[in-house]
Amino acid sequence: MSPEESVKFLALFLFMGGTFWVVAPFFRALARRLEGKTSDLQAVEQVRDDLLGEVDGLRQEVAQLSERLEFTERMIAKQQDPSRVGPGAR
Repeated sequence: MSPEESVKFLALFLFMGGTFWVVAPFFRALARRLEGKTSDLQAVEQVRDDLLGEVDGLRQEVAQLSERLEFTERMIAKQQDPSRVGPGAR
């Protein structure tokens, strides 16, 4: 083998090794996705969906509490002495 062929072979060997080193993580990730394992993105989306569900539940509870508070305020206003309610009452 001549020196030129040796250099070409070495260059080809290094190029193939470098290509494998760069492309291997991509193929591993592709294989994990094809196997059906959850990715980090899917886990984050699941947590986000759970949090959004919790926020919706809290919104409903706050709306119910607001309605109860308004009802209580109306009931208290009805029970107050009518002579004390209005302008100039003390």
